[in-house]
Amino acid sequence: MNIEKLFKKAEKFFILDKGEQEKKQNKREKLKNSLLKKITSLKKKVKISENSNEKKELKKQLEVLKKFHEKLK
Repeated sequence: MNIEKLFKKAEKFFILDKGEQEKKQNKREKLKNSLLKKITSLKKKVKISENSNEKKELKKQLEVLKKFHEKLK
């Protein structure tokens, strides 16, 4: 095995491959964006909802999503 192949395998093993890091960063950004969209839609649902039990459930879901979003930052 030549040294170049060995080095590439070592990069992949230690996750030094820039392509992999970029993919992970892109996935993280997509997740952040989708969480923001979901948070926004839940806020609208809470405002529209007339049922207090439904509002409580939506607020619980909203808090969980906010915590996930904060952890991603």
